[in-house]
Amino acid sequence: MRPGEFWEAMDAHNKEKEADRRHGGELARGVALRLFNLQVDKKSRIADPAEFWPMPWDEPKVDEELERLESMTNEEKSEEARRFLERIRR
Repeated sequence: MRPGEFWEAMDAHNKEKEADRRHGGELARGVALRLFNLQVDKKSRIADPAEFWPMPWDEPKVDEELERLESMTNEEKSEEARRFLERIRR
């Protein structure tokens, strides 16, 4: 096997493993969201799994959320945490 063929095979193998990890992550996220939605009232339910549990392949939303959180004051962060706790306690 030539070195170029070896690296192509390694790349294909890595892509296959990443697809398996992503599939497992999507399944876990979907199950977690369904269990969460069962525990809250209808108006508090979340439809988008990426909104509920961001994953690395959801980069644009994660980056936007990180920027938003970094720009918040401590009081705003406390208020956001309080609203989150209220939502999950219902």
